[in-house]
Amino acid sequence: MSEDILFNPGQAIASSYDYHSAYVAAQIYHQKSNHELLLVKDKNDKKMYYVFDSASLENHSQLNQKFQLIKRI
Repeated sequence: MSEDILFNPGQAIASSYDYHSAYVAAQIYHQKSNHELLLVKDKNDKKMYYVFDSASLENHSQLNQKFQLIKRI
């Protein structure tokens, strides 16, 4: 089951074309903060992965794009 989330790409903690690199960046950031992180895939550019802090979900902007949730960290 796929879950879609809206984010502003400018609020990304990390981004990468490589899943493993994005996941490692998320793990490093997660050790520094106790926030839940979301690893998502761009629905337009199927090769791009982003890491977002779940706290930024409350920030609704008109610049939001739709992303597919891959993993919660």
